[in-house]
Amino acid sequence: MLVANREDGMKISLGDCRDLQELLQWRSRGTFLCPECGTQVILKLGTKRIWHFSHQSGKSCAVENERESAYHMSGKLQLYHWLKEQGISAELEKYIPGCRQRADIALEWNQERYAIEYQCSAISAELFKKRTTGYIENGYIPIWILGGNQLNRMGPELISFNHFQYLFLRKQQGRWQLPIYCPETRQFIILNDILPVSSRKILASLSLKVRHSTFLSDLITPLPKKIDSLASWILELNKLKRTCFVYPGTLQKQLLNELYTNRLNLLTLPPEIGLPLASGPYIETPALVWQTFLYIDVFRHAVPGETLSYSGIYQSFTNRLKRRQIMTRDLPQSGQGNCTDALSDYLRLLEKVSFIENAGLNYFKILRVLEVPSSIDDQVLKEKNFYDTYRRILIDLL
Repeated sequence: MLVANREDGMKISLGDCRDLQELLQWRSRGTFLCPECGTQVILKLGTKRIWHFSHQSGKSCAVENERESAYHMSGKLQLYHWLKEQGISAELEKYIPGCRQRADIALEWNQERYAIEYQCSAISAELFKKRTTGYIENGYIPIWILGGNQLNRMGPELISFNHFQYLFLRKQQGRWQLPIYCPETRQFIILNDILPVSSRKILASLSLKVRHSTFLSDLITPLPKKIDSLASWILELNKLKRTCFVYPGTLQKQLLNELYTNRLNLLTLPPEIGLPLASGPYIETPALVWQTFLYIDVFRHAVPGETLSYSGIYQSFTNRLKRRQIMTRDLPQSGQGNCTDALSDYLRLLEKVSFIENAGLNYFKILRVLEVPSSIDDQVLKEKNFYDTYRRILIDLL
């Protein structure tokens, strides 16, 4: 922790007080107390670790949720100074009594109150949601910033992404965004255009911004830049198909068995299956898998001129949800969105590529057959023709 009280009630913030001799004098003449629990804390002024206060060994504090690493404290201090450099009224480690939480940094900007949480280690989804709700109910807009030590890049656009990191995704102007900060490089890393390839991998555009040229508005009202990641999507999609054969999990085995029963091959499915969607993060099951289930259940035997109801399509989708063959994600910062957004976006995309058309009153008319390639070579050709033909449409809808 970086803030404590002297015995006379004076608050000492190591974000503002950096005079070593003054701190040494205060430490020799009295004790420091935790602002929340009131127990004695120790001021540590070493040369190897960042200066900080620490509860005595064996003492616990109801407000402290986890031990702070030097990486976390350094990043928190840098973010605090970054805000002060912009002339923003900010307070380090502000305790909010209404929710009994201590924000890493609380601030006021443009007549709004914000609570910054800088998270460098994993916490449970329940604690994340509890903190988020606590801030909102007490009039603070939470800004969760992920520590740079949590970013695992696998390529220029490919990132390993777990359940914990998905909690940080938030919708800004209808687009996904995730702010990251690394105190070692003093850089912000902004992830935009999040496209889940599998349950553990995403494609994303990364913007690297040095601290001194980044402003709070860049985190609150960002202007994401759309990128063409379709080539990377196709590459990762085909890798996923091969992985399903070589290292099939329980769900992949179920999928392969259903395909076999229906005399279908995962490697020769129509290119309209496994499409990227802007609302993809709502569904944990890979797009390739859940869209294949929808094809088997609904679209495979549909003929041109036939009408399908949205309720029937939705029922097929929810049946797979109930059987846990399609798994969803809880994204606390996504507003009112959910997995049905992904289903609706997929149907909208199928309209744009002229497979179905809106027939009114929640009905869709089939315009053509989804043609199954005759071989792997034929699939490669059909896939290329499909993405070449509809590239602009696919990018615009992401």
